[in-house]
Amino acid sequence: HMLERRQCFPALSPRTVRDVWKEQFEKDTRAVLDRLKSARECDLVKDYALPVSANALRHITGLICLSTQEMDAVSQGMIDGVGNYAGDPEIEQRCHHATALIDQAIDTMTAEAQSQPNSSLLSVLGQTDQPMDSIRANIKLAISGGQNEPRDAIAGSAWALLAHPQQLQAIWDGKNTWLQAFEEYARWISPIGMSPRRITQNHVWNGMELEAEQRLFFMFGSANRDEDIFEQSDRFDISRDTSKAISFGAGPHFCAGAAASRALIAEIALPLLFETFPDIQLCGEVDFGGWAFRGPLSVPVTLN
Repeated sequence: HMLERRQCFPALSPRTVRDVWKEQFEKDTRAVLDRLKSARECDLVKDYALPVSANALRHITGLICLSTQEMDAVSQGMIDGVGNYAGDPEIEQRCHHATALIDQAIDTMTAEAQSQPNSSLLSVLGQTDQPMDSIRANIKLAISGGQNEPRDAIAGSAWALLAHPQQLQAIWDGKNTWLQAFEEYARWISPIGMSPRRITQNHVWNGMELEAEQRLFFMFGSANRDEDIFEQSDRFDISRDTSKAISFGAGPHFCAGAAASRALIAEIALPLLFETFPDIQLCGEVDFGGWAFRGPLSVPVTLN
């Protein structure tokens, strides 16, 4: 795991994000915003956050042959498959279709990634001794964790600020930052709320007996609202200290794409949205879905 993580690092490092991806993120995001300027209303999930997140992932993975809609669909297909604990055959079939489409895209882009090296995962990993099966698996992992979560965090953070206008004003007044808003949202409504684990050996924790081969869920969403750690933990407050939140995980499995997410959301997607549409307002109900992966299903807004 650590070897493959190090091999992925050149595509996802803070330096690469700063020197390569940030400019691409801004270019693509401005193009999405330009298409929305003639609209009076839109859904921030479908019309803004989805293409912004998918465009970033297309370039980071190197699979630019996929459309933004295809990138979103294959990510959702895999996420649904990972969470298919009941073994629904239709969900499993959609998951296999998603992974097959990714494999097809990898096959399409591999020759170009080798002949014209760049900072994408496909190109970077192709320059290592990592087997092709592992390269495919790591790209699929990046897609499963790099589309829905930023998409939901962009739309969700925007919704949270619109629903708490005094906190949005605090950003305009320079008292707080877009990064604080994003990280507080990620604590408050964790885009990744749960992660499953397998018990490897018998263990007793806090009076509970855990047996080898059992399964358990780590509830990140619960930890991020631990009232012993966060005062008034159910309250959205962008001024709070979120340093103890585990929205990006921790330890060896800390999110490899954290720098890319922070740049895309806090430096590009949120500020450009509110700068482009200073009069943006919510215009309908916002429902949330999911618990392992949680986010707004739609965020209807008026733009002008």
